[in-house]
Amino acid sequence: MGRHRSGGSYSHRCKPDGDEFLISWTVDYYYKGDRLRYPRGSKRWTDRAGALRFCKRWGLQFTEPKGDG
Repeated sequence: MGRHRSGGSYSHRCKPDGDEFLISWTVDYYYKGDRLRYPRGSKRWTDRAGALRFCKRWGLQFTEPKGDG
């Protein structure tokens, strides 16, 4: 068993904000000859359809944005 994760990414999140969603995830990077891992986080704004795909792909619970009323 190696040090690398088989999934590639972890710590997936999806947060609603108005009509948009902020999706985020983390990937570990390794450098040759170095025993440490260097986690790198990524995030992206997307629409409802993109957030649904992301949540379905990573098994997250999709949360609808709160209404104005």
